Amino acid sequence: MFLDMIVLFSMLVAFLYLYFQIKWKMEPLLQSRLYESIFGGLMGGFISILLNYYAVGTQHEIYFSLSMVALMLVLMFNSSQAYLVSSGVFFGWAALSPWAIATVSPGVLLTVMASVFIAYSILKKLGDYVLGISLVLVVVALYFTTLVMNTGDPAVAMEVAFYYFLLAAISMALSISLIDYMTRSHRLFRQYEEEASIDGLTGLYNRRAFDSRVDALDSGKNVSLMILDIDFFKSFNDRFGHPEGDKILRAVSRKMQSVVGEAGILSRNGGEEFAIILKGKTRDEAFEIAERLRTTIEHSHYIMHNGEFVGITISIGLASYPEQVDRIGKLYRTADEHLYIAKKLGRNQVCCEKQKDLIVADTPHT
Repeated sequence: MFLDMIVLFSMLVAFLYLYFQIKWKMEPLLQSRLYESIFGGLMGGFISILLNYYAVGTQHEIYFSLSMVALMLVLMFNSSQAYLVSSGVFFGWAALSPWAIATVSPGVLLTVMASVFIAYSILKKLGDYVLGISLVLVVVALYFTTLVMNTGDPAVAMEVAFYYFLLAAISMALSISLIDYMTRSHRLFRQYEEEASIDGLTGLYNRRAFDSRVDALDSGKNVSLMILDIDFFKSFNDRFGHPEGDKILRAVSRKMQSVVGEAGILSRNGGEEFAIILKGKTRDEAFEIAERLRTTIEHSHYIMHNGEFVGITISIGLASYPEQVDRIGKLYRTADEHLYIAKKLGRNQVCCEKQKDLIVADTPHT
């Protein structure tokens, strides 16, 4: 029996690990709280069914499983709606399936589920470990009462209930620890992943993240890309110092976010160079956004540490697919060429086409 208890506990741990891995893989599809509750409820019900199928048998031919522990974890770490879904799935299995292991009658099972829900509603402000063990005690008390009524032997009922409590309490405590550990690890992983793709100064994407998003663009849809550069930024740094230059970089990034908003993917590609990906935008639509951004920055002024108000301007190179290039991979090169032309034509302007009288070269922007 003890070996069966260890096996059942190991199954619960394995199912918990798989559940969270699947859940995190499906995060983009589970943004809605309703979808997350339905998913968690169905998975919780499925896990409780498997745990019931491998219920532990005692020498008195009485069975117990960790199905209720799985349902309680759903209630504690997902939502009440998910608990109702998972309880409904498991109750249907226990009441109707010929393969279900009868630990208690369907009527008692329904009573246990309702009692757990009520106890959780009353005690939910307690810490996870205290709450989890309290819910286990509620289930054990009802299980013991049922065993006494069915067997008529309090000693047998006490023995079986003790083994069930031992297994359920240990499983609950270790499951809470496992869930806490996996959740914190996942959160740290997401944080490190985000930090690896975010520019620390401006909060925009960095060049690495920008390249990966360009590679992921859909070639079946319009897309425009603009590269913008702060005019005479080196001279600005020489005059006011790099801390003031950093302040300007942050200010420009905020203006970009304000003007472009959710319509674009914004990045700082290095130095004073920024880039914006505009999905689904034609050249004319992207040009309108670029011009609005240029004029917004041109009409903004910033106060320096010495009290002086200064203004800056930007030059923008713009390229669009499939209007100007036949491959998305050519967008950056073409936009960069157009940026060079905007610089040669006097800066503080948007360029979205080649100029025949200018020779485009790999010249640093200043």
